[in-house]
Amino acid sequence: MSTIEIKNIQILQEEKGIRKDVFIEGGRIAGIGQKPEGFSAEEVIDGSHKVLMPGLVNAHTHAYMSVFRNYADDLPFTEWLFEKIDPLESRMTSEQAYWGNMLSIAEMIRTGTTCFVDMQMFPRMAVKACADSGMRALITRGLVGSDRHDEGGIRRLREAFDEMEYAESLPDANVSFALGPHAIYTCGEDFLRYTAEIAKEKGLMINIHMSETQYEYETCLKEHGRTPLAYIESLGILDVPAILAHCVYLAEEDYAILKKPGVSVVTNPASNMKLGNGFAPVPRMLREGINVCLGTDGASSNNALNMFRELGLMTLAQKGASKDSLVLKAEETLRIAVENGYKAIQDGDLPGGRIEEGYSADLILLDEEAPNFQPKHNWKAAVAYSSTGYEVTDTIINGKIVMRDRVLTTIDEERVNYEIAKAVENF
Repeated sequence: MSTIEIKNIQILQEEKGIRKDVFIEGGRIAGIGQKPEGFSAEEVIDGSHKVLMPGLVNAHTHAYMSVFRNYADDLPFTEWLFEKIDPLESRMTSEQAYWGNMLSIAEMIRTGTTCFVDMQMFPRMAVKACADSGMRALITRGLVGSDRHDEGGIRRLREAFDEMEYAESLPDANVSFALGPHAIYTCGEDFLRYTAEIAKEKGLMINIHMSETQYEYETCLKEHGRTPLAYIESLGILDVPAILAHCVYLAEEDYAILKKPGVSVVTNPASNMKLGNGFAPVPRMLREGINVCLGTDGASSNNALNMFRELGLMTLAQKGASKDSLVLKAEETLRIAVENGYKAIQDGDLPGGRIEEGYSADLILLDEEAPNFQPKHNWKAAVAYSSTGYEVTDTIINGKIVMRDRVLTTIDEERVNYEIAKAVENF
């Protein structure tokens, strides 16, 4: 971390045309407008012709899976997962996973993401990639098992705790952890209950796929006599803070469950649309006061980890699906992609998602002169509806500049591309 002064910048939440200086120290915003006493900048960024906003939070992805980008497309969900992706994952090496993580992180930094929530098969490689790149993440080891005595399930749980210990040895790793039972169709009832017990005992969050497909929803009703959400609630999964990815299929009684304290939902519009799974009922969840966040899912089902692209898709898809142009206004859309994501990761020592003194210095600068931002009528609308992600010029994470003037400072992109090409030679 260094002390940084951003001079003469238009802040997204400020009135158009008002430019200020922003001061960063110790990984946090130390001052806005007025220089803090004794502050001395080690680095200065000229904010003229740029806009400053909090970085986006990709609240659900699988960063190692970028090696599967454009590999298994235009397939039904079950064929995509079980016939194409699962066999490749079973042969994947930790080295391939490391470079997959680095490729994903490079794309996310370039397009304005400063924190992501990940479900991994190789959590140590994700931790290492975050430490090497400066990216912030909440990491979960994907867990699969039949019951609390399942050898494979116990091994995966042990790996999860091993990686938490490993992260402590890397001072540059801006990571926290949760337990990640994959889904109700890959985890047995007793294993889910056991995972919930451990999470409660250890004070950990849970990250799980939930109600992604109609088949999952209907099968759960048939086998357990209740919706997927009611099912996991009965097993104690929601007795701790939880991040639930997808939630496309919900019954009326599910909304009350989602309002439980500490529960967050992540909508993944591109992945859900591409796999033919439909649209999460985001407007209804927001009306109910549920914390809705935004994610890309993995690059194998989305093909991009660009949160600005996802932001635009979410907004347009929900307006179109509801036939209501007033749902998801620009300001609300931005809150979903930023503030709600920080709320979901629940790091009490890390207030994030706003440009305020004391908040985390996870910030991005956008090119104010980009042609798609002209004319400059309304900055929030421009960011919500016009951004492609590649207007991002500078990215700061935890008070460290990881991209300056569109050049990554912590990642050798040429090396990443070389290693990725080598990794997929035998696909």
